[in-house]
Amino acid sequence: MQNKAAAIIIRAGVFLLPALLLIPGIIWAVHYFAPFRIDHIQLAPVPDNRLRMVLEVETNKSCDAVIAYWLPGSGDTLYSTVSRGKSYHAICLTNLQGPRTYQFRVLAYPSGIPVATSLVHSFSTGPIYQATPYFSLDTLDASVKKEMKDTYFLTQILTEPGSAVIFNYQGDIVWYAPFNKGIKVSHWTKDKTVLCIAGAASIPFSGGDEIIEMDLTGKMVTDLITGKGEMDKLVHHEVRKDSIGNIYALTFDKRLFDLTSSGDIGNARSPGHPPKAASGKDTVSGDGIVLFSKTGHKLWEWSVFDHLDPRQDTAIMRKKKDWLHANALYRDKDGNFLISFRNLNQVWKVEYGTGRVLWKLGQGGDYRMADSDLFSGQHAVHMDADKELLVLDNGVKKGLTRALSFRLDTVNRVARSHIDVTLPKDYFNTSKGSVQLLDGNKLLFSLTDPRLFLLTDLQGKTLWKVDVGGDPYRIEAISDFLNARPSYKL
Repeated sequence: MQNKAAAIIIRAGVFLLPALLLIPGIIWAVHYFAPFRIDHIQLAPVPDNRLRMVLEVETNKSCDAVIAYWLPGSGDTLYSTVSRGKSYHAICLTNLQGPRTYQFRVLAYPSGIPVATSLVHSFSTGPIYQATPYFSLDTLDASVKKEMKDTYFLTQILTEPGSAVIFNYQGDIVWYAPFNKGIKVSHWTKDKTVLCIAGAASIPFSGGDEIIEMDLTGKMVTDLITGKGEMDKLVHHEVRKDSIGNIYALTFDKRLFDLTSSGDIGNARSPGHPPKAASGKDTVSGDGIVLFSKTGHKLWEWSVFDHLDPRQDTAIMRKKKDWLHANALYRDKDGNFLISFRNLNQVWKVEYGTGRVLWKLGQGGDYRMADSDLFSGQHAVHMDADKELLVLDNGVKKGLTRALSFRLDTVNRVARSHIDVTLPKDYFNTSKGSVQLLDGNKLLFSLTDPRLFLLTDLQGKTLWKVDVGGDPYRIEAISDFLNARPSYKL
């Protein structure tokens, strides 16, 4: 009997083992040939940001997924970024207004079959409760309405708490990032990230102790902090990326000098204050350039003190806390740097590597230029899309603010203005501000004193004007903020 039972078990095992071996294949076949399904959609609001929404999507097979969403009645469909090659997707929506109710559907692209779509669902955004400016559309010329529709704008709040903000042409905020510190300046990068200088209000002259880069989902890409790693100086006024992704900024550079030979008697003209004589150990605050790699390694730095001697400035005791006031920095395509010194009414070109000053443009500079082309208190110096040097001439000597572009003959050292657009006297801007050339025929201004953003043509006609509730420093137009609908061969 025992032998017979054993034989039966053996025979059962002979049949059972192949069956067990077939089970994984059967499961795979059932999964492979099963119809594609979107199994689960869940909303996950971001608690600390009212204009971000995460949608979690689960499918029964790996696929690419994108969210199409819209404001009912708007006629415009927006798209998220594409989440690729997964069966679980967490997709962050960022181009949102609040408070609004949106409709959306999931578009899934499994390999080899046409797009699968979910039913239409909805979600609502709340009002922004953090510190952000408000924008009020004042003027919109019909000639630019169509092109402005897909243009967005980046600006910032300098005070504490601060924020970086993106808004549309109607003045609606569509993205923001709040910070405890003030955001002294912000810049949109080719990587579709926002690069900022952050700092307390106690750090003057648009200065900060932190360089922050974040993507639109709020993920921190870069965070450089003074006193940590290789960042050993405060930065101010400017932070940008070069063509290969390195980060550069202006720095405060402080050095001790014996200023007794300068001849300056300091604040002798201040009522009730005796003259403050120079001592053998006076601190002068100058400016420098720093270049960091993507990982925060310091690649190069430069100091104005290696090229100018403050002891030769007869007014140094009155200016030592902010000697030259650098306020703009731009890396040209040749790898060298343009740096603007407001107190000199000059723009310098500095050679990368050697640090040599190649030339100086402006009052007392190396270029021959018409007296009418001299600028004063300038900001936002950079090379524009037409390869001309563009300057916001604050015009502190004339009481008029204008945009100036220069065509430079670097061989013969001749500078000739090309664009010269003077704004109305009511728009005079004593400090801060920016200008950007758009499409070769329009100028975008940030004007701090009148608190407005302005778009003009090259004759100075106002095409778009937004009043700003806040203290704006700069504005940048963004042409690549929107995500395009993904194209798939179906």
